[in-house]
Amino acid sequence: MDIMNLRPWVFFYLICFVAILLAATFVVQGISPLFWVSSTLILMVVGFNFILIFTEIREHKKKKELMRKFSHNGEKNE
Repeated sequence: MDIMNLRPWVFFYLICFVAILLAATFVVQGISPLFWVSSTLILMVVGFNFILIFTEIREHKKKKELMRKFSHNGEKNE
């Protein structure tokens, strides 16, 4: 898979990592009001990451198919 636009992903994953560390700290300390907030935060971060990666893989496949289509059309015209 081609890696494109790596810089925005680095910042996104750093922010997600900090959010998960903060949530894990609240869970380990056993602060009960923050337990539900931190559990929800962990689920949101993991779910959002899954959705983003799934979307990126789908877009990469579409782009690859489009490039393949263009290359085959160019070969037929020559």
